[in-house]
Amino acid sequence: MASDFTAEVAFVGESGPNYDHLLWGVVVVAAAADVLLTLVGVSMCFREANPVARAAMDAAGGVGLLGLKLAALGALFVVYRLVRPTYRRAALTAFSLPQLFAVGHNSLLLVQYGPACL
Repeated sequence: MASDFTAEVAFVGESGPNYDHLLWGVVVVAAAADVLLTLVGVSMCFREANPVARAAMDAAGGVGLLGLKLAALGALFVVYRLVRPTYRRAALTAFSLPQLFAVGHNSLLLVQYGPACL
């Protein structure tokens, strides 16, 4: 048991850049951009494709979508704090990739079909 703790402390105490801060930045910016682009698209003529997000928006509008995203970020934070340090970057990456995809996809939809909505 003591050797596991020592290994984790050695991992956390490694010198070099801390990519966790960078990944948290990516997560937060991607989540914010996803919410913003979704709200812009819905205000134009698009419909939210995610049924959970659509239900949150139907119940409380943009505040519901923001609340859902904040709940997801809160769950990520809990997971980040509970898992071993070795897996923290994997959790951040696993959360950020779908967010980045959604941002790219929403951006393309707005550029391609947005003018037809106006």
